[in-house]
Parts: sequence; C-alpha cells; structure tokens
Amino acid sequence: MAQVIGIIADDLTGANDSGVQLTEKGIDTSVLFDIPEDQKNLNDGIVVDTNSRALAREDAYQVTRKAAAFLKDSGYQHIYKKMDSTLRGHIGTELEAVREVFEPEFIIIAPAFPPYGRTTVDGHHYVKGIKISETEISKDPKHPVTESYIPEIIEKENGAAVGLIKADELRQDFFSWEKKINKFRAEHTQYIVCDAETEADLQTIVERMSLLADKIIWSGSAGLAEVLPQVLKIGRDFDRQPIVQSKQVMTVCGSLSEVTQQQVHFAKNQVNVASIEIDTLQIFADEWKIYAEQYIADSIHGLNEGKDIVLYVPSNNEIRTQVKQLGDKLQFTPNQIGERISQAIGQIVARVSADAPGLSGFVLTGGDTAKETARHLGAVGFRLVRQIEAGIPLGTLIGPDREISAVTKAGAFGRIASIYHAMQELKGVLNDEQEANRRYNYG
Repeated sequence: MAQVIGIIADDLTGANDSGVQLTEKGIDTSVLFDIPEDQKNLNDGIVVDTNSRALAREDAYQVTRKAAAFLKDSGYQHIYKKMDSTLRGHIGTELEAVREVFEPEFIIIAPAFPPYGRTTVDGHHYVKGIKISETEISKDPKHPVTESYIPEIIEKENGAAVGLIKADELRQDFFSWEKKINKFRAEHTQYIVCDAETEADLQTIVERMSLLADKIIWSGSAGLAEVLPQVLKIGRDFDRQPIVQSKQVMTVCGSLSEVTQQQVHFAKNQVNVASIEIDTLQIFADEWKIYAEQYIADSIHGLNEGKDIVLYVPSNNEIRTQVKQLGDKLQFTPNQIGERISQAIGQIVARVSADAPGLSGFVLTGGDTAKETARHLGAVGFRLVRQIEAGIPLGTLIGPDREISAVTKAGAFGRIASIYHAMQELKGVLNDEQEANRRYNYG
C-alpha cells in the first residue's frame, strides 16, 4: 500500500483523534508536528498538524495551503481536511486553501461526531441537542463559535456558494440524491454541507458521493474519518500493537473545557494520585521561574512517593475573567495568552520528565498544551496505536531518546472517568478485553 490518505488538521488533539481512525482500519498512520521537507519514509496514512487554529486567518491560509501542496506532491490518493467537531478554527479559509491546491469537483463537509452528541440538522450544528452557538463553545476565550449554521460560516470566510443536503434528502433514494448533486454541479457549487445524526448517515454520505464524483475533498471530524477507509476500500486488518507500560503516569491539563475540568476533578480524587494546581496568573508574573520551580518540586515529590501526577490549570468564570483582564493589561491576544500558558506547562513537564526517567506515560489534554508539552519532551510527531475510547487515541511520541507513550484528549471529549481510565490504560491496569469494550461503548 502506497501513500493512501493524507489529513490536514489544525491542532494536535484533532490530528490524533482523526488519524487514529485510520490506524484502527489497518492503515499505518503518523501525526507530524511540522510539514516534512521531503517525501522520504512516509506512512500509508499521514496527518499534518498545521497548528493553524492558533494563527491569524491569513497565516492559517498559508500554512494550510503549504500542507496541501505537500500532500499533493507526495501522491496521497485521498485528502481529508479535519474539522473541529465544535466548529472552532478558520474553517472556510482553510477549506479554500485546500480547494485551490487540489481543484476538486466537490468538497463534502460533515463535521458530525455522533458518539459525543455532535450532530448536524438543517445545516445547523448541535452538541447534545443544543445549537453550538448556545453552548460553552460560544464563550471559548480563543475560538468562540457564535454561529451554528455551517453554510453561513463558510460563506462568510471565503465567499463561496455553499450547498446543503438535509437529513430528509440524505435518506431519499439514490436517484434523488444524484439529481441534487447534478444540480450543484450545474450551478458550479463545490462546497456541500451534509446533515448527519448517526454513523449510518455519515456512511451514506461517503457511499453515495464516491459513486457520483471522482475528485472529492472530504472534510469533517473523527466521525467522518472513521467511515472513510471501509467505504473507500482502503483499509485492511487491524493488528493491535502493544505499548511499553509506564509504572507511573503524569496527566497534563491545559484545557479550559468544563468537561475536562470535571474529568480532572474525578482523577485527582482517586487513590495514589497527587494533584498540582497551577495558578494561571502566576505564569504572567515576574517571579514565574520561582513559582515554576515549586511546581516542579511538588511533581517530583509526588512521583518519589510512588504516586501518579495530575498537573492542571483550573478554569471557572472568575479565573477566565481575571486572565482576560491581565491579558488586556499586557496587550496580549487570547492566542498569545494561550501560547504563554502552554509553554509554561510544557517547560514544567520537561523538567519533571528529565528528573524522572521511569516516567514514560502521559495524558495530554487540550490541543495547544498537548503539542507544546510533546515538543518539550523532544517529540516531532506521534505514532498512533489505537483509541481507548471513541476519539481518545493512544500512541507513542516520535523523537524522544526514550520511548514515551501518551494519550491525547480534546477538551470536550470523554466521560467523567476518561482521564483516570487513560492513566490506568498507560499503566497496563485495564487489559481485559471486555472492560475495553465496555469503556469504548460508554457502558
């Protein structure tokens, strides 16, 4: 199997949760933190993390176009533009960059991820039945999503006409679908948003479009990525690979998501876990180096006592307001604030890791924090192994001088016990196949 499928993602957790869908369909897949300089030693599946969600729109366009050009020059047969399942990022801008490079007949957009309640109905995107613009994502400090109607988001960003296939049309017979697509073709409408409420809907989208057009850019979350290999017949048998078990695990949380904060609270209250809460405001203080040394010492002390570590940045409305006010005072943009926090956390973890050579397992939450921490650990990429729950992948870091296993988790993914279960998975505690199946099916 040659270069089969290339994915472009705008942050690390999204890169991993989409890429692992390929891994579990038997496609060897790696996530790369930077666009490679040549085409040597490429996997059948590749995910390029442009980190463009944290960039200005024009910069996001440029780096996405460069990544698309690399995948085209490398000969990847199928192209997937990863979208955040909560619509954060420069969606329309980055899709346009990919379109200009590949010149497809259609760009099929379906960001639904049903296992976590991300659905699209009448073009509007929902999280557990609530329009995305009415959830906590609308108040995200770096990437607020204030519009739930996907065609409107894309049209505002790139000015292109956007077609919509609603759920009732999706479930009509093939000839009705074909008529609709031919209408878009006659109108030169390349962007098509598709409703989807179930995995079966996503599968129908791929099955029908693959029969009606040869040159397609697929765009969606981990949900659409999961169904592509089987429908496009590019998968093969999945050989489950073992990982080196870690005696102790360090969880690193930089996500402000309410879901993650609840998961952190659950994990830190478990037996034999030491929790270390970082005062976010201290990161911006002149005395930060002194504060950082204390966080490092506390982490190492916990490890020396034989405990697992949960290092986290807390989040509530009061803290968010305080950090925003401080950022305004320092004339920092929200992205600059996030970058400073991620760098500070990454530096702490690198120091702890250097002093604890037996520490080889990490749980990394939040895309910016996950990537910055991985870089500080010496990583240039991520070799995906499997997912421990839907959209929560496990893999090994590419680059460090010792083998390091890690689980990455997007902020709003998972159940209340997901972080703690990831820690146990890295330690090899959860080996029973029935238990693995139970966790995957949320039961």
